[in-house]
Amino acid sequence: MAHVFQMKTKPHGFQRYDEFIRDQVIGIGWPLIGNLDGISKDELRERLRNVYHYSGAKLGNALGAIWAFVHTMEQGDVVLVRHGAWLSIGIIGPYRYVKHLDNDIDGFCHQRSVEWKIINENVRLYNEKVHETLRHRGVVTKSKYTVHELQLGI
Repeated sequence: MAHVFQMKTKPHGFQRYDEFIRDQVIGIGWPLIGNLDGISKDELRERLRNVYHYSGAKLGNALGAIWAFVHTMEQGDVVLVRHGAWLSIGIIGPYRYVKHLDNDIDGFCHQRSVEWKIINENVRLYNEKVHETLRHRGVVTKSKYTVHELQLGI
């Protein structure tokens, strides 16, 4: 059964909602840590310590978000992306590392393709479980609810 994730739309501090929709892609920031395909959690932790000098809760939060995006999400899972009053819902594709965007200017090298099923629908049309899922502050969060419980209409 597909899992559902919510994602924020400002990887590396840049609003990319329109790009997510137009290019059928989702992504996270954290450039300069290289390709994350197949690396261990310990290796990711070390890269975050070395490049960003993270420790404590900041390290834990970044590690959790990145790990969820690269390793917990699977092809065929569902993503919810909110932008103001608008909600878009898509089916997630595989992780890909885009080397030429791995810099501090673009900061958009960790991506997944998305097949958007619903684009720019008013978020008020959805149930409280959807709103609860979207309220999570994390960059990437796995919902505790199923697609059926969220009544996503996809």
